[in-house]
Formats: sequence, structure tokens, C-alpha cells
Amino acid sequence: SDETALQIRELGLPGITFTEESKRYYPKGTTASHILGFAGIDSQGLDGIELSYDKYLKGSPGKIAAEKDAAGRTIPGGVQEYIPPQNGYNIYLTIDEVIQYIAERELDQAIKEFNISGGTIIVMNPQNGEVLALANRPQYNPNNFAEYPQKYWRNRAISDSFEPGSTFKIITTASALEEGAVSEQDSFVDPGYIKVSGERISCWKSGGHGAQSFAEVVQNSCNVGFVQVGMRLGKEAFYNYINAFGFGQDTGIKLPGEANGLVYGFDKIGPVELATMSFGHGITVTPIQLITAVSAVANDGMLLKPRVVKEIRSPDGELVEKHEPEQVRQVISKETARRTRRLLERVVEKGTGEAAYIEGYRIGGKTGTAQHYGNQIYDSSFIGMVPIDHPQLVIMVTLYDLAGGTHFASQTAAPIFRNVTLDTLRYLDIPPEVNKDTEEEEPPVVKIPDVTGMDIIEADGMLRSNDLNVRIVGENEQVQKQVPLAGVEVKANSTVILFTDVEQINNQKYYVTVPELKGYEYQEAANLLSELGLEIVSDTKEGKIIKQSIEPGTRIRGGSTIQVKLEDNG
Repeated sequence: SDETALQIRELGLPGITFTEESKRYYPKGTTASHILGFAGIDSQGLDGIELSYDKYLKGSPGKIAAEKDAAGRTIPGGVQEYIPPQNGYNIYLTIDEVIQYIAERELDQAIKEFNISGGTIIVMNPQNGEVLALANRPQYNPNNFAEYPQKYWRNRAISDSFEPGSTFKIITTASALEEGAVSEQDSFVDPGYIKVSGERISCWKSGGHGAQSFAEVVQNSCNVGFVQVGMRLGKEAFYNYINAFGFGQDTGIKLPGEANGLVYGFDKIGPVELATMSFGHGITVTPIQLITAVSAVANDGMLLKPRVVKEIRSPDGELVEKHEPEQVRQVISKETARRTRRLLERVVEKGTGEAAYIEGYRIGGKTGTAQHYGNQIYDSSFIGMVPIDHPQLVIMVTLYDLAGGTHFASQTAAPIFRNVTLDTLRYLDIPPEVNKDTEEEEPPVVKIPDVTGMDIIEADGMLRSNDLNVRIVGENEQVQKQVPLAGVEVKANSTVILFTDVEQINNQKYYVTVPELKGYEYQEAANLLSELGLEIVSDTKEGKIIKQSIEPGTRIRGGSTIQVKLEDNG
């Protein structure tokens, strides 16, 4: 150090000389270490921005060129040239130091509070793709990086992939709404599990959520409901949306070591794989991939490249490069993005994300808890956006390798998200929305008309005139079957599936899940089954159901008949 050198100089010791050498110094210590990276003893960038932008940062050393003779002696009066050293360019980041501090503070607190191996928090501006904070734990000090284990150097936000769990349901929701496979008022039944190709897939809630609309499926984070939505969406369409949102490929963030995550090859996706992918299992993503994809929902469906560099300037301040927002593609429509955000707002208002709620702010988000195969270890995540109508922030919190009783994202990641969001909103001076009523009116109930046998154009017009959405399956011109059945009362904007092709009626994509009917009155069961597109048969219509011919959770073709037995009140 300069202080030690001065003390030695003052001693006047013979034979001691001093040589100054340049060395990269990081005045903020561990702050943003995974973004900045570090340079070696020769000032060569070895990780992070130091490596990615080394050619801009390193400059060039100065030198003196002089003519010499064959013995290497300088020729008196010969040509000599002094070439001064050139300083490197200055890199200006999108990172906000205050927001970065908030994120790192909350990760440090999480390590104290929970039994975890580490965590990641990313804060992004979805309107331009700028990363405002990117924090990982464990961290290291780039001034003496060699004193830390190499695994501490890893930028887990971009280099490590994990199963996203229920946070991936945001992608399933947006894809299904865009494809017209589902609408907010469509009916689903969750008896607690669903059988797909002989495999039993359980919901996280013991006993299931029962009958619910798709809006409630999202609000309750219902696995069984999402399996049915994924099946409706279908393998080909879902796979295309997964690719369109950027999964299975790098984001182009220009930091070293970015991973692609793992997505099944198209030919490897069977019914079970499709089912599990719909609720975020059987697929791995990086935190930067997930927040970039969700930011597309926040940005009216436009996917942007994430950025950590704002601009590059010369030592005298001249602009060398300015990094503008870079559009990748329009993944979903503006209207679908708005509908998805509204469903995510319900999750925070009265669903699994209530711990992320902040008084006065309209926040949309999703919890996610994924168990490691074979043991009681979990990855817990929460990703959310605010304010919901025109999001200015998307914030993601991920905690790795949670062990112990407290592991659900609603208990761990969601409260951390709230802390980061609250302090960031205050710092950016984003005001709350005063006295804004976020409650939407309950849609009216409409009776589905009978359009079987009608021309498809005529049937479509009749259903839409009754405030119903329509999904047409098949390429023929006449309706062969409709689901739900005629005469069923549903909420306005529900989807009616019209089959024009008999073969498509047998397609498992359009199967429905059998509900638990035990304990229902006959008419209650008949109404529920009709809404799902199923029929009921019984010897009597009095009393409560004590037995049904098809086990709950079984997926069967729409239009199938379930025989029930009622208790004998005689």
C-alpha cells in the first residue's frame, strides 16, 4: 500500500528501491462481485464484465522505441519514439447501486433466517430490458478472489439452472390464453390428483381444490388444473411458446458462463412430460431466462434482450457505444399480456402470493416451490411485477436448497420479494395508487345454446352473441359435438369447444378430469358434469351420491357418461 511504501522510504534503507505497478481495485468490495468479475495480476479480465468487455477496459501500455546496434546498445543520436500509454474505455452499467444494495441485504438476511445454500435476486426494468440489480449468495471479494472457493465465483443468476416449479405457470397461462385454449371463466375440477397415462399426479393441496374457474386455478396454483390446461394447449403449441419465450437458449446478456437450461426434445415429450411441464417440473431454467420471459408479459408481450451495460465512453467522456433496448420478438398479444397480469394480481390479492402484498400497490406475481428428486430439499422462488397496469419493475427471488420445515415460497421467497419491492418503490419514488378499486364485477351467467349440427360459422356467431368464447377443433364445416353441453349455465366469456372432426373428439388433448361426486345431490352433480361436458346416469334422482362408475382424477373423453349410485333413503 502507499502507506507502507512511505514508511519504508522514510527509513532510507540502502538497496531498497520502489517500482509502481498498476492493479485493478474494487472500492465496493463484495458489492456486485458476480457482475463485475475480476482481473488477474496482469490486469487481464478473467470473469464478469472484466472478461466480457476486456478489450474495451484494458487500454494499451506505453513504450519507448529506440534504434539499437547488433549488441543491443542504444545508438547515440538514433531514432527514438515515445508511445504513451492509453487508458481503457469506461463501462457504464445499468445496475443501480442502491437497488443492488437492497437486494444483497435481503439475501444476507435470508441466509441468516433459512437453511439454504445460497440465493439470487434480480431486479429488471421490463420496458427496456435493463437489469437494475443482480445479486447472488454466496459472494466473494474480487480484490482477493483467490482466497475464495471457485464455486463462489459462479454467477448463479446466469450459470445455474433449476426447476422453476409454479413460477413457470405464468408461461403456461399466457400461452394458453394466447392460443385460445382457455379463458378466465372456464371450469375445471381438482379432486386432489389426476391420472395421466397411468401416472398419478397430485395437487399440492391435500384433497384438491374442487370445482373452480381457470382464474381460480391460477390464484390457487392448482397443479391438476394446469395439467388440464397444458393438455388442452397441446404438445406442439406449448413447445413453440416455450421456445418463443426464450427457454432452452441463452438470453444474450453478454456475461460469461451463461447456461441454456434444459428443455425436453420435441420427440421426447409424451403425455406425462407435457403434464409436468405445465406446472414447471421436468424443465430447468436460469433465473435470467425466467425473469426475461416474465418481463415479456409485463412489457405487453414483447420479449427484450436483458442488458447490464448502458454505454461505453472514452477516458475523455466521448461516447463510443450506446446500448439501446433490443427487441427479440412479440411472443403474445398486448391483450393476452394484460389478461395474464390481471390473473397474477389475483394471486397476490387473495392467493398463494399474499405475503408479497404491499398496501396501495397493485402487484402481480407467482410463487414456485420445486422439490429436488429423492430428498427433502427445495428451491423456492417468487417473481412479481409492479404496478400491474404498466409494470416498471419485475423482481425475482430464488432461494436454493432449502431444507427444513419452512420451505414453501409463500413462506420464504414471497416475503423477501415484498421487502425488496417496498424499498425499491420508495427509492424510485413510485407513488401508490390512491383509492383505486381493483375488484372486477362478477361476469353474468349465460345458458349455452345447442349448436350441434349447425354450420360452423353460424354456430360461432350464435355463441359469441351470447358472450361466449369459441374454440374450433377440426377443419370440417359442421359441428359434431360441443363441450360444455347445451343447456349448461356458465359465466360469460367461458370457452365452448366445437368439434367438427369425429377423430378429434377422441384426442386426449380434449379429455376432462372426473370430479369426486361422493356426497353431492344428484342435481348438483348433473350441473357440474354438464359444465365439464360429461353426462350422468342413475336409477334414481333422490338422495346423495355414494358411488360413481369412474374413479375421480381419471381423464376421460368429453361427452362420456358417468353412472352413479345414490344412497337408499328408504
